[in-house]
Amino acid sequence: MKLLPLIYLTAMLGLIACGPQQNAYQNDDDVPSPDPRAKQLWGDNLAAAKAQAAKNNKLVFVDFTGSDWCPPCMALHDHVLTQKAFLDFAEKNLELVVIDFPKNKPLDEKVELANRALAEQYKIGSFPTVLVLDVDGSVVHREEGFGNKNAQAYTTDLKQALGK
Repeated sequence: MKLLPLIYLTAMLGLIACGPQQNAYQNDDDVPSPDPRAKQLWGDNLAAAKAQAAKNNKLVFVDFTGSDWCPPCMALHDHVLTQKAFLDFAEKNLELVVIDFPKNKPLDEKVELANRALAEQYKIGSFPTVLVLDVDGSVVHREEGFGNKNAQAYTTDLKQALGK
């Protein structure tokens, strides 16, 4: 009889953890096309981005992501980080860096180790986590998760957070 409440609790937690919100970001029907600039504006080298940011008087926007397994990460990428409204702002104000933790595509061992070191340095505990850094690497803004915003709303909130 003591086992019944434990079974019930386990079942309820399983339903909550695997409920419909788990796939809320996976509706491919409404994914907007990426802006063609996205590929050229995003890089994966934080040191190079900080140097470029110093040269151009910009901040560094860092996206810690699980690009091939994390639904909120994929939604942030598809609905915000590759869209015109965000990229218009980023092009003038940010150097963009992705720090990826894929499960299904291989990373070079050096890149994987560097990404892990950055995740430890910046205390990344969940994906997606976005950091905006100054040229010295100090965090000026941090955001965890995907708030289900479109690119315009996300960019407006980011501008407000950065005082731009």
